[in-house]
Amino acid sequence: MYVSIIPEKKTGKRLMIVRESFRKDGKVKQRNIKKLGYAEDYKDLYDDPIAHFKEEYKILSKTRNEKNKKVTIKISPLQELEPLDENDISTNRKSLGATALSVIYHQLELDQFVNNHNRSNNSEYNANSILKLLVYSRILFPGSKLASYANKDRFFEKMDFSLQDIYRFMDSLVKWKDDLFVHLNKKMEEKYNRDTTLLFYDVTNYYFEINNNDEFRKKGVSKEHRPNPIVQMGLFMDDEGIPVNYKLFPGNTNDCKTLIPMMGQTRLNLDIRDIIIVGDKGMMSGENIGRIKSQKNGYVISSSLRGASKEFKDYVLNQNDYEYIEIPDTQRYETKRSGSFNEENYPKLKIKTRFTPREIDVPNIRTGEKTKVIINERQIIFYSEKYAKKAKKDRELALIKAHEFVKANKKLPKSFGSLKYVKENILKTDGEIIAPKDYQLLFDEDKLAREEALDGYYVIFTNVIGLKEGEKPLKGKGFYTKDGFFKLNKKVCDYDIIKMYRGLWEIEETFRITKSNLEVRPIYHYKDTRIDCHFLTCFLSLTIIRLIEKNLGPGYTTKEIIDSLRKASGSKMEDNFYLFDYFNKTLAAMDKSLGTTFNRKFLTTGEIRNIIAKTKK
Repeated sequence: MYVSIIPEKKTGKRLMIVRESFRKDGKVKQRNIKKLGYAEDYKDLYDDPIAHFKEEYKILSKTRNEKNKKVTIKISPLQELEPLDENDISTNRKSLGATALSVIYHQLELDQFVNNHNRSNNSEYNANSILKLLVYSRILFPGSKLASYANKDRFFEKMDFSLQDIYRFMDSLVKWKDDLFVHLNKKMEEKYNRDTTLLFYDVTNYYFEINNNDEFRKKGVSKEHRPNPIVQMGLFMDDEGIPVNYKLFPGNTNDCKTLIPMMGQTRLNLDIRDIIIVGDKGMMSGENIGRIKSQKNGYVISSSLRGASKEFKDYVLNQNDYEYIEIPDTQRYETKRSGSFNEENYPKLKIKTRFTPREIDVPNIRTGEKTKVIINERQIIFYSEKYAKKAKKDRELALIKAHEFVKANKKLPKSFGSLKYVKENILKTDGEIIAPKDYQLLFDEDKLAREEALDGYYVIFTNVIGLKEGEKPLKGKGFYTKDGFFKLNKKVCDYDIIKMYRGLWEIEETFRITKSNLEVRPIYHYKDTRIDCHFLTCFLSLTIIRLIEKNLGPGYTTKEIIDSLRKASGSKMEDNFYLFDYFNKTLAAMDKSLGTTFNRKFLTTGEIRNIIAKTKK
């Protein structure tokens, strides 16, 4: 196997595809095995995504070749195995990986929650078994509910229910959604000392393979540039990367319009107060900031510098008051929570800050009429050479296209991303065009110079402050001051605010996990309640995987964990024992941190029952 890179002319992105060579009719041919996605989408995870995946699949290929070597096994007549009949084939291979999921599932007491809420249904099916199937299958064998039902015999635990029971249970589960969020948050506080002071917020969307809109699935701005109807999902996540709450919105809902409903739901249902919301520039509206401040909370939100006023740009580019800082060891923020610190990601930063009033437009809750409001704010500007180089590299393809337009000197199309660097120069005399031949395209050097001047600069607006030098500690984690600042009960330097904002990458990684590893799409439901329940089970699956990752500690990625659990399965050799043929360092770490048993090659059915029972204690 090897990784092939295919550049796209239109976007400039590089698609990574896993391929392998094979021999057919005496000739060596190639075929595609798996699409890894665009290299640019992995830049937050790996410094050089292409080099990373090429090395990974080089090792996998070598390992597979070694496994495929022919070996000779001698079996005595007494050890000869009887051939499987067709009824054995579906149940011969079973998952032991589910035992790790079971540890967290029962640690969060999801079994008790479901059983307690299902008592009033008078249903004959086992609701706890169905939820286990939906959650475990989403992680280990992602697919439709029909596929999950077909795979229920791949688990060692008994799952005796019908496909229709699954759909009936989904209709019930979604009604318990708010109670479930309360239950999960309570257990997270009890078991993991969850701190919800810092909440990260972002929005993504998921497409449906249908052509027409309905009341919920509507065409909107797709993150994947697809024309299909979509639904929007807003997600709150804590500073450990564990999801806290989500809410679905119709596909045509603007991103910034989702924050206030999410804040209301989180405040009402989970009673989470005194929080700092971290978001990107898509959340930067006067209405959102006004609501955050009206609830006496804090915010850390980025702002677009390119769309800022000339006065603010001049302030940013004025080199007075900038201070270069070296990041001390105690303040280093790892870009990969599960990876090691990379010094190259953290060159010296140039930072300056100011406290200044700013005018925002805040609409009236009842009338919608906007009012000018002056707020006090802390504005932090920082410059990173690494970011500047990235901006320059990202611009390369657009500049090439712009020069091609200029060279061709043809009439400009209505829209094209590179056109911002092209300007028309039509020669005139006394306001009249001389002739069509005088139509001329020029490269806009001034436009490029203005953009390059801003490369590497980022702006963060916040109302978060901390204790002053020598100030005595306060009671509680923080409070809202009379002049509109959210004051934490500790010192908060400029770089602390930058660290808070950089944590936003975790939620972007979370969205990637749901779309790739957990395969949330395609979604096979059309009823709103079933769609919501589908996302609810995915939310639970993501929470469990993140908690396994937290238990393991640094050095283990979500992908490695899921891949290892999927391979941790055994084959039925005789009535009383199973053979397990996969074990690695990730599974060994789970044995140590979760108390699982993946290091045994042979296990009897009795031993497996004991292992499963142990996960429920």
